[in-house]
Amino acid sequence: MGKLKLIIFVFVIAVFSMTVGYFLPKEKVKKLQAPVSSIAPNFSSNLLNPILPYYEQIDLDYTELKSFKAKIEKRIQSFKNTHKDLHVSYYFRDLNNGLWTGINEQESFSPASLFKVPLMIALLKKAESDPKVWEMGIDYKKADLGEVPEESGFKKEDGKFYTIADLLTQMIVYSDNTASMLLLQFVGDEAVMKVIDELNMHVGNGFDQNTNFVTVKAYAGILRILYNATYLNKEMSEKALNLLAQSKYNKGIRAGIPAYIKVAHKYGKRDETVGGGRIHNLQLHHFGLVFHPKKPFIIGVMTRGADVETKLKVIQALSEITYQEVDKQTKDNVKSEVFSE
Repeated sequence: MGKLKLIIFVFVIAVFSMTVGYFLPKEKVKKLQAPVSSIAPNFSSNLLNPILPYYEQIDLDYTELKSFKAKIEKRIQSFKNTHKDLHVSYYFRDLNNGLWTGINEQESFSPASLFKVPLMIALLKKAESDPKVWEMGIDYKKADLGEVPEESGFKKEDGKFYTIADLLTQMIVYSDNTASMLLLQFVGDEAVMKVIDELNMHVGNGFDQNTNFVTVKAYAGILRILYNATYLNKEMSEKALNLLAQSKYNKGIRAGIPAYIKVAHKYGKRDETVGGGRIHNLQLHHFGLVFHPKKPFIIGVMTRGADVETKLKVIQALSEITYQEVDKQTKDNVKSEVFSE
């Protein structure tokens, strides 16, 4: 396996205690006989920034929020009081006026499964110039890949044909590791490395799955460039956000926000296998683009230390505080406008 391919592989796959070396032969990629329109993802959810030229202006709140950083810091400290080894980084960005808040936003973490998003972006960037991507598919052969650990992957049938669109959906919606491996082979590690570099997440020569190098602020920028369609075009940015909004992961940020509010989100979990085959969780991260009707925002939380349930509680708690503050302040702004008339 080439050096670049190994680097990408160990970051894309959430659990790294496995034998690396299984990659799909290129001749396994097949062209479909069906017309492209019948297989290409075709979503239209208007998840892009509504102030872009593509859309008419809608009723958003551009008022600057009052800082709630102290509440976030107090909640983090309450967890750290009982979990001394806990590290938490937090990032918030108001997508209407650019106001952002960070706590330990320059602390580095290992991205783990979060790297599936740059892989998705590399595939969609390829599709921009080559729509025949959606005419391709792969026969899944378990023997070609070996044992790939899945935490919550999409169950596959040995010998079944999967379109590239199928695999993309499985990788993002189900955080599927096997789909990630197949798509990595299809797109090529050089294309993924290019995206990673251009999105300001530089992978050094000596980096491996244990290296902490991504900050909460840098990764949150990926969601912002998708929302503003500044890296991918409008169509592909919309596809990316739509897939992220369909994620089956219902913990962390998603659990802290009302179910009727759409959230485009991705989590990453860095594990290791310890004695007796037990899985020990090292880091847990979650990022979300929250489509609040008045004030869309980005929230990112990266954690390490403590136990996995504590890290989940931390992420959910910070998500709840963030949403409640945004929602309350926007409602207060509406009341102020009414009384001032």
